[in-house]
Amino acid sequence: MSRAGAGILAAAAVLLAAPALATGGPPEKAPPSGTVSGVTVTGEKPDPLVDKTTQFVRQHLPENVFTDQYPRFRDAVCVRVLGLPPEFGAFIKARVIAVADQVRAPVARAGDCTPNVNIVFSPTPQAQIDDIYRRRDILLGFRFHSQVKRVTTFDRPIQAWYLTRTRDDHGESFLEVENALVSWAEKPAGRAGSRLSHGVSAEVVHSLVIADANKVSDAKIGGVADYIAVLALARWTRLERCNTQVSTVLNLLADGCDADNRPEAATPADLALLTGLYSVDPREDGAAQRASIASAMRKASDAAATLER
Repeated sequence: MSRAGAGILAAAAVLLAAPALATGGPPEKAPPSGTVSGVTVTGEKPDPLVDKTTQFVRQHLPENVFTDQYPRFRDAVCVRVLGLPPEFGAFIKARVIAVADQVRAPVARAGDCTPNVNIVFSPTPQAQIDDIYRRRDILLGFRFHSQVKRVTTFDRPIQAWYLTRTRDDHGESFLEVENALVSWAEKPAGRAGSRLSHGVSAEVVHSLVIADANKVSDAKIGGVADYIAVLALARWTRLERCNTQVSTVLNLLADGCDADNRPEAATPADLALLTGLYSVDPREDGAAQRASIASAMRKASDAAATLER
């Protein structure tokens, strides 16, 4: 990890440990059972001309800001959970690490690692985001100035923000944040003349996951842990509405899902997507990466269907 990256994570560790971000403590109720209710809305209509797994990747994994690639952790994943009783925090941390291991993401083994996945449970999540934006807005990732209001608004039971960077074949990298580049020429250069590889790769540097302790207090801890694990290990978007084409734990908190379409554990599709993401050549262009990820999901779906017969 670069000195700049290490400094950012160290600052994040101090900021997220501050009382302003740990106010209120754990929810009054432990999360033993129940579900989180949502507003019923009409789900997105699938495109019959596009394979459902490819469509899922396109809809929910945003491409990198400065390339068309899909970012994932290059540095070893180190998890910290704040705002819950120790036993619940340890459970969620262990589950995130277990999923990371299962999908072959890099995992930090040292107990004193610097967290790059910070998970905060708070009864006042909007105040948490306001505090982060005021003191360390880099943790909220790239956004244009016109997007600040949307990016800093907390309106879901659980939300995530991702800090990303682009790296070239020479090890040069830059963080993708507002006003990070003085000029486009300063970004790491890709490989000229290749249509299959950029010579650059997209990386997740930090995942910030904040949960509204009031809204998830009645949810099952296992489902919440798996939701957070999947959410933290890739950069996601458009999770508000139910996805009816692919079975995913991310439907657990989506609006418009019926009880049969709210898995309470990471599904084969979730694990296949993440495994595909962490196995693709990081320097390939986005179309090739997307095809590989969707292929991994289709294989997992076919295998599951075979077992059910």
